[in-house]
Amino acid sequence: MLVVMEEIKNQWTQSIQGKTAIGIGIAFLLLLIIAIPTLIESWTNSDSVKIDGKSYGLNDIKKSSPSLHSRYLSEVTNTKKEIFSEFAEKKILEIAAKEAGLDDPDAVLRQGFTPTEISEQELQSIYNQYKSQLGGRSFADSKEMIRKQLMMQQERQFTQNKQRELIQKYEVAFNIQEPPTVRHDVPEAGNPSLGPKNAKITVIEFSDFECPFCKRSQEVNKKLRDKYKDQIRWVFRDFPLDFHENAMYAHMAANCAIPQNKYWEYFDILFQNTGNLSKSNVDYLATKAGLDKTEFQNCMKDEDKLRAEVEADMKEGQKFGVTGTPAFFINGIFVSGAMPFEHFDEIIQKELN
Repeated sequence: MLVVMEEIKNQWTQSIQGKTAIGIGIAFLLLLIIAIPTLIESWTNSDSVKIDGKSYGLNDIKKSSPSLHSRYLSEVTNTKKEIFSEFAEKKILEIAAKEAGLDDPDAVLRQGFTPTEISEQELQSIYNQYKSQLGGRSFADSKEMIRKQLMMQQERQFTQNKQRELIQKYEVAFNIQEPPTVRHDVPEAGNPSLGPKNAKITVIEFSDFECPFCKRSQEVNKKLRDKYKDQIRWVFRDFPLDFHENAMYAHMAANCAIPQNKYWEYFDILFQNTGNLSKSNVDYLATKAGLDKTEFQNCMKDEDKLRAEVEADMKEGQKFGVTGTPAFFINGIFVSGAMPFEHFDEIIQKELN
């Protein structure tokens, strides 16, 4: 009887312990279920902005403003490239210095450099070329400074060539994941264009005649058009910035060149005069571009219509994420700023291939 009672007691104890374990497990599971949404929200909104008590993270930006999110991804990728490039530069110098038995990695770039002596004739030639910028100093007072500058230029050129050789020698190759391509369906909206409508590449440029960066980018733009010829179509849309006081008038005037089929002639002259776009000069440049003066003046009288056309372009650009100039859409891919030729060329090559 005592044995039976003991067995019943043991079974009852095990049952209680089992139920307790199950209860603890269920409680833990409930807590986990409650906590998971909070943990997910905390993780997804680790980078966020709180507005009126509510947090907005990258997913919110992606949903409400795809162009802004695309810019974020692009800038993060560019930062990665800069960081890895800087690291690679230092690392190959360390490796090369170790192989050459040098304590100073930077000395690798100067190793083997022998400056070429600058002749008196070369110094005199440079002096004559830049005499107006030397504050009236004589050749005798200036030649040593010129010599040092030319020597430094020689060394810079040598170190740049050396760096390129080291990159090839140690086979530097970057493996950085590019952000997903985001395309925007930016309309041409009947704006002035160069190139055939069936071109494989369409570039829509939002720019400002008074913007110095826009002026600088025109050289790159022309180089791209010269290279790709009928493969590229270029569309220009107005985006005069508010703080450029003469820009709006210049863009309105440029649109008055369209009926006379002189837009691109006027376009080039306006950008050549980016720093001098007063109303009187803009009017003068119109005649210089070959526009009929009377017809131009009559067109400019309809100020409300012209301003509305320019502002429509600006509104469209803002819709697709344009906040500054120049801004480009290459087959819908957003590129912001006056980037070097190679940057545009790389995108175009990928699009063609």
